Amino acid sequence: MAKTDIQEQLEQEYQRFIEFGGLLDRQMRRYLVHYLQNLIAPGRHTIPELNDQYYLYFQRALDSLFSIPGLLGLAQGNEKITRQLVVDILRWLRKSFEKARLQNPYEDELQRLEGWAITPLHVFARRWPGLPAYLQTVYPREEIDSQFYQDRFRKFIGDRSYEEMGGEAKAHTERLLHDLLAQWDARLHAKILEFQLSKLDEEQEAFTALVEKKVEEYEKLHELVAPFSDYLGWDMSRDLWEETSFDVLEHYNDLLEDEASLKQLADLLGSMREAEIEIEEETFERTIIRQEWKVDETARAEIVGVHESDDLNNLLSAEASLLGDEDTELLFLKKYADKNLMTFRYEDRRLVKSEDQLTEVHQRVRQKEKGPFIICVDTSESMNGRPEQIAKVLCMGILKMAIQENRRAYLINFSRGIQTLDLFNIADSIDEIAAFLRMSFYGGTDVSLALYETIRQLRTNDYEDADVLMISDFIMYKIDDDVLRDIRYFQQNKGTQFHSLTLSNEANPEVLEFFDTNWVYNPKEKGVIRELTAGLKVLRGA
Repeated sequence: MAKTDIQEQLEQEYQRFIEFGGLLDRQMRRYLVHYLQNLIAPGRHTIPELNDQYYLYFQRALDSLFSIPGLLGLAQGNEKITRQLVVDILRWLRKSFEKARLQNPYEDELQRLEGWAITPLHVFARRWPGLPAYLQTVYPREEIDSQFYQDRFRKFIGDRSYEEMGGEAKAHTERLLHDLLAQWDARLHAKILEFQLSKLDEEQEAFTALVEKKVEEYEKLHELVAPFSDYLGWDMSRDLWEETSFDVLEHYNDLLEDEASLKQLADLLGSMREAEIEIEEETFERTIIRQEWKVDETARAEIVGVHESDDLNNLLSAEASLLGDEDTELLFLKKYADKNLMTFRYEDRRLVKSEDQLTEVHQRVRQKEKGPFIICVDTSESMNGRPEQIAKVLCMGILKMAIQENRRAYLINFSRGIQTLDLFNIADSIDEIAAFLRMSFYGGTDVSLALYETIRQLRTNDYEDADVLMISDFIMYKIDDDVLRDIRYFQQNKGTQFHSLTLSNEANPEVLEFFDTNWVYNPKEKGVIRELTAGLKVLRGA
């Protein structure tokens, strides 16, 4: 399978770290990369057992990092998050190790050790008293017995010069010096390791907390946006969301901060969803015509048998013979009176038509082509609170309708200025949803600016057939005269419908009179969402 661009970028990051990572050695860095790859995709590499303290520490640090709930699932299901996470981890490994190395408080002692390690024996023979004296000030006797080494050096060197020392004394001194330097080196690097690991722990703790916060905020953002995207028929598990990395958190930080408000808005959206459950129905009258053959016993087309009756015209001859004998004449009369005379039975059939009137109720979805929407939403300070929530939810309902019916939607937010958003492809990006949810409500009201932009859009090919809906409390002054002339022109010559939805009881009637349809709703009334949902049917038919 061909690698994606992101996978190729990730391989480059791995290789760059192996070659230029700046910590441990190249082979150790390669093993660390393999270990990290195994955490993301288990079983990818075979990792050898190593006994390096730093390597083992970084292994434990990576294990701890990937124990963060939800992190591994995000990394395994999202290439962009995987790449960003790996880049952050490799940067953290480099930076934390470099910071711990540079902040080493034992640098002076390390330089002293290196200096004594390269000191020639003939120079050491003159300067030896300084070494055990220094070590006595740094290490207790149980760690380095400086007094022992001082006594031994005094025995082999004393006050003699290097030339005055015998060969055996020189050999003993050299071995003794190497042993002391080895102990010093081990103790010093143990202290450095302990310090660096403590610093690495601090860096790991900070980095882990950062990643935990990212995962938590990412999941919270997913949870906050889900009600609105689901309402619009957009599955949050689709590739679009999976291509969104942790970088999205900075972009949507204000959404996360306004969590309580968004949850209230989602609850309101749920009420609207319930109101939409009412299904549109149509009634049809249907006539059913039936044709069937029916028996007509009054018609005498053919003999079909005999039966008992008093019909003398169709009397069987055997019955008539009863009248020829006085003994049987009374029997004939009795049978006649009882209608028990055997007579021929005749029958005929005719084709009969009938009609039934039936009433049927059908549920249907409208399929005809419809024009786009231009929605002007008042985001002034007077709309803050419940009117703001209702305005946003109503916009959601219109956007859902636009998506279902493949209609364009153009959103204009207005207060003292305007902000516009073409929502034609809202189902293909969370950016538009987030921008919609971040609409701010502040400042005064200048409705003319929004209508100027509306007129401009009505003159474009995309929105020339649009209907216009303005959502506001209409607590505003008059509209500019040239805007009103343009509105009249589009109403009279283009058939454009201008609708207003008022969310207050203090609307300016002089402004409302220029709209074709006016809906007035009190945001505080119970059931207002259901009423608004019913009102959307007018727009659906537009």
